[in-house]
Amino acid sequence: MEEGVKCGCKGVRYCKFCVDSDRIKKFQFEKDPFGDHEVFVYSPAHNKSFKSALKADASLEQIREERNHLDKMGESDLSDLKCLEIEGLLLQLDFVNGEEEKFLAERIDKKEWKLSQSGRRKQDYGPQVAFKHQKVKICRFIGMPDYADIILNKMQQISDEKLGHYQPFELCNLEYDEERLSSIDMHKDDMWIWGNRLISLNLLEGSIMSLEKEKQLVFVDMPRLSLLCMYNECRYQWSHAIFPKHIVGRRIALTMREPGEAFLEGGNMYEAYGKELIRIGNIRLSTA
Repeated sequence: MEEGVKCGCKGVRYCKFCVDSDRIKKFQFEKDPFGDHEVFVYSPAHNKSFKSALKADASLEQIREERNHLDKMGESDLSDLKCLEIEGLLLQLDFVNGEEEKFLAERIDKKEWKLSQSGRRKQDYGPQVAFKHQKVKICRFIGMPDYADIILNKMQQISDEKLGHYQPFELCNLEYDEERLSSIDMHKDDMWIWGNRLISLNLLEGSIMSLEKEKQLVFVDMPRLSLLCMYNECRYQWSHAIFPKHIVGRRIALTMREPGEAFLEGGNMYEAYGKELIRIGNIRLSTA
């Protein structure tokens, strides 16, 4: 890490350390780009998102309070509320326990963190990808951390159909810190190299995943220890983001990606890259 460098932001992205820089001052940002959106709050108890009186700038505490309220309500009490059912939105509460979280966080923190965009730090296990030019470099990818199997085995146990048989193509640990105004912009993950299921495990702190489509904004409260899987409609039709106002303390997001169809056997990238990437993705690196 370059001495004295505090952030890795480029272009329009910013964090606490560069928000007042000349680079950022030249951009004209909308005060509230989601201010005209219908707002919904996801209830894991009902697996539906309900229309809310909250505004797009709602705080984590407000969203969490509403989610708890919705979870306690009966179906008959909710029948008059407009709701959305987003296919492919799976939130598994208490995916890991406190001891497992402690073990994972300690193993993760043994590896050096590198500066990333928007106030985040990261650790990458996976190929180098130039998304714009659809190019892949394998040379630095030598395997997955051994603790990946803790997550993969639990996923298989919870739902063989929805979470099982997951071939990790990338594991990326992302550190979000309230003091650095960490965030990730509204986006869809690359659809060329990454496959259907996007995995995010919340360690140390939870946050809010914000989903957006066609002037609709859905707040998904991801508590500490929970695992979020976005697939099918949720993955391909909805954009997602984490806003800095929804980060409290220090959060580690353990994220995983599986191969896209082109990189699976029979796909046009399988022989060139997919076969080798899958082989390396099944190697485990000791983190003890």
